[in-house]
Amino acid sequence: MVNLKEGNHKFYLGDNEEDMKAVVTYVDGGEDTIILNHTYVSKELRGQNIGAQLVKKVVDFARENDKKVIPQCWFAEDEFNAHKEYQDVLYK
Repeated sequence: MVNLKEGNHKFYLGDNEEDMKAVVTYVDGGEDTIILNHTYVSKELRGQNIGAQLVKKVVDFARENDKKVIPQCWFAEDEFNAHKEYQDVLYK
């Protein structure tokens, strides 16, 4: 597990929000939902499961805050399809 940091509507890997090596962003989708709208992992970190860890961080955040997630980027959609244990926070 890498040390992911929390920013403004995002979780990221890097020294600060201006120097992110990987990021997942979300926007409020209403009172009970968040829209996971973007994931990015730099070329040097790809293949190290960083993207999956970022999506899991959003899933954990949603559980802690009683939110449902609407995955809008292709990577997040793939992660939700691959991990049935995320279905409890998937907005239906």
